[in-house]
Amino acid sequence: MNELLFDARAGRRDLLRGAAGLAAGALGASLAGLGPSIAQASPLTFPVKIDATRLVYRYFVVPGVTGTWVDSRTVQSFNLAPGEYAFQVGSGYYADFTFSVTALGTIDFSLSYDGFLSGRGTSTLTIDGLSVTLDARYLSGSGVLLVAPAVDWITHSTVRMVPASYYSVQQGSGEVANFSLKLGVDGHWSYAAANDVAATPSGFLGGAGTSTLVFYGYPLLVDARAAGGTGVTVQPIFGMPFSPTSVAYANLLPAQSFALQVRSGIVSSASFSLAPNGTFTIDPAATSLLSLDTFHGLRRLNVIAPL
Repeated sequence: MNELLFDARAGRRDLLRGAAGLAAGALGASLAGLGPSIAQASPLTFPVKIDATRLVYRYFVVPGVTGTWVDSRTVQSFNLAPGEYAFQVGSGYYADFTFSVTALGTIDFSLSYDGFLSGRGTSTLTIDGLSVTLDARYLSGSGVLLVAPAVDWITHSTVRMVPASYYSVQQGSGEVANFSLKLGVDGHWSYAAANDVAATPSGFLGGAGTSTLVFYGYPLLVDARAAGGTGVTVQPIFGMPFSPTSVAYANLLPAQSFALQVRSGIVSSASFSLAPNGTFTIDPAATSLLSLDTFHGLRRLNVIAPL
């Protein structure tokens, strides 16, 4: 009798153990099936800061993240998903670097960018930029304006910029010069070899392979004494004085369109262009108003009819 009772209890115990094992197995399978869901339940974005306060640009964009330009003069905070991101300082102008947010929410980037980025392994990307000098003291007017939102005119200044394969400048509001520049990750400038002052014939830029870019421009003597005005200046050169003698010396960067102004508030139809090779060309509609010749080795633009 006791033996029968013992066998019954043992069989029940084995049955309970089997049921517990099946339940544990089912729970394990269920948890394994929930693995991806549990991973997906972890934060999809991380708080990340971008410090671009040392840069010359007043605004920047992180494509795909910021819907508009954000102020670079204050440290900006974003919620970013793990992945790779670009940096933009002007409309259509992308910097030649990317950075990543890791699965842990920290910043990472290529070792080749250590010269102008910092913050690897932290939640703050600091864009220190490259220290470069822009020298536009040879040019007429107030110097050059980087084609980027709300930057200041530069006559001669050392600033911090990000490397990019395409930079352009303006010498006058709305008039983008018709050449481009590159700033490498090593902080050195490059541009078309034909544009260098050491080229033959001489160009209008200097400083290739260095951190200092010099804008020499092309000289032009303007004689507007026959215009019947009160003086002369070249538009849209920002900050170029109005010469009351009606004769002026201008030093210009290549651009598609310039025009003479010989009286206050009115820009004439006497227009011309300047090519990167230094060729001045009178607009076809202004050939009855202007002529070109050479005077003491300088190209001279003459007004030959009242404007």
